[in-house]
Amino acid sequence: MLKPITPIDLYLSKKLRQIRIEAGMSQEELSDLAGLTFQQIQKYEAGKNRIPASRLFEFSQILQRPLADFFEKIKADRMYYNYDFQKDKNLASKSDKTQRDIQALVSIFAQIEDDLARKHLILIAKDLAKAKRKKVKHGYS
Repeated sequence: MLKPITPIDLYLSKKLRQIRIEAGMSQEELSDLAGLTFQQIQKYEAGKNRIPASRLFEFSQILQRPLADFFEKIKADRMYYNYDFQKDKNLASKSDKTQRDIQALVSIFAQIEDDLARKHLILIAKDLAKAKRKKVKHGYS
């Protein structure tokens, strides 16, 4: 699951651009020195791709600026960013649990040899999914 771009990621993207320009370096020069494509630098600076920590460290070395400069004046107040880090963490945890449940169901399903029993199980699963959607649709759960 790809993590969404956060306000902090966008801030770092802008700082990368600012620091690169202050260093008098073009996107092409930075991409060559970092062993990246020009388009990847564009994506980082536009905030379309998150900048990995290791890559940010590499940029600080290439641009000869302390890593701390990328975080200068960043607000530490999570409310300022209006981003719920705990919700993101909970969603990832729920997704991991769902994947484990799916794997368990597939493993058990594969062990059922009776074709009719398998068809019935599929119908039961479909009915349960429909019932859940109806409850949510009508406002009760």
